Amino acid sequence: MKYLILVGDGMADFPLDDKDGRTPLEIAHTPAMDALAREGALGLFTPIPEGMDPGSDIGNLSLFGFDPREAFTGRAPLEAANRGIMLREGEVAFRCNLVTLLDGRMANFTADHIATDDAAQLIDAIDAACADLPIRFVSGVSYRHLAFLEPGLLRRDDLPQLICTPPHNISDQPYAPHLPQGPGAELLETIAERAGAVLADHPLNTARIARGTLPANAIWLWGHGTAPRIATYPELYGITGAVVSAVDLVKGIGRCAGLEILDVPGATGYLGTDYAGKVAAALDALDRCDLVYLHVEAPDETAHEGRLDLKIQAIEEFDRHVVAPCVAGLRTRPAWRVLVAPDHITALSTRTHAGGPVPFALVGKGIASNGGLDYSERAAAATGLFVNPGFELISPMIREARPSFSFASANLD
Repeated sequence: MKYLILVGDGMADFPLDDKDGRTPLEIAHTPAMDALAREGALGLFTPIPEGMDPGSDIGNLSLFGFDPREAFTGRAPLEAANRGIMLREGEVAFRCNLVTLLDGRMANFTADHIATDDAAQLIDAIDAACADLPIRFVSGVSYRHLAFLEPGLLRRDDLPQLICTPPHNISDQPYAPHLPQGPGAELLETIAERAGAVLADHPLNTARIARGTLPANAIWLWGHGTAPRIATYPELYGITGAVVSAVDLVKGIGRCAGLEILDVPGATGYLGTDYAGKVAAALDALDRCDLVYLHVEAPDETAHEGRLDLKIQAIEEFDRHVVAPCVAGLRTRPAWRVLVAPDHITALSTRTHAGGPVPFALVGKGIASNGGLDYSERAAAATGLFVNPGFELISPMIREARPSFSFASANLD
């Protein structure tokens, strides 16, 4: 049996008043996902456990089949794992965004999607300027980077009380109310001020402003945590697997789970990513692995921008360039199952993540149709199939010869 999990990050949304109560999934033209919804089991699941912050870290842990309440220690440690950085005892990792702050607002949490080479120059300059402070910086992709606080400065018990707001949650909002609060906040503010001084005078930012591009004039530290607690797929299920994604977080979860990480050079995490390269890598991996987890970030990114047109484009690109060719490749194999799902809601109305049920379609050997009409929140709710907690969704996909589901009601309001 071959297993393929296709994740459209943040595809799910709430009904839009100005679109007759339809969601982006209902508006978008998605023939491949609609066909899967009719062919197999269509339903809802809750990737974000009640009381936990609705983020891609929690949502993807659930889709991988891990209980976030047990496995999650912070987003940054998962991203660090993908870089091969294993945290020392007492060391705390932070996600470090390069951002644009203007007129007291979080003007752009991606620093205008800064290029990776430019970002590396800025992160290196910040790291050098903070050499006397108990923190080190490691550059990543585009605006996404990491910082590591030396052991002994924050106790494990302090971490839940340290509040660091994800910058994508406050797009175009005043940022001052969301500066770090709690144990260690004063140190983090000192580090951010030092970095801001470096960025303000950096020639690269001067050049960006001159050509009309937003400057990367600040850092934003968040997603902190210690070493993750994740078992491997060979241990849990006795299978091998691989991950295809442009996002360090997703690759980090996969690496912790003992899966092969496949790097596609043209994968950007945005619209126009190298879909063909991702699909080819996934199908090729299925020749030697049991499972592939293919993740596409663009629906989430476009929803954070508040752009309905771009979110629809991202969903349609995912359907046309990922779902359709992947399923076509699977149908040449004797035994397979495919799961299509988002990891959470990314609401256009708020430009950020939200908890709640989201749709999934599970298709393949031993899985009967349950009467789904199309791939959308409304159609999934109509089937009455509801998986909660969401991390149990992977169990009927992998563990059982004939999947069995429990039926319940889900509130979509």
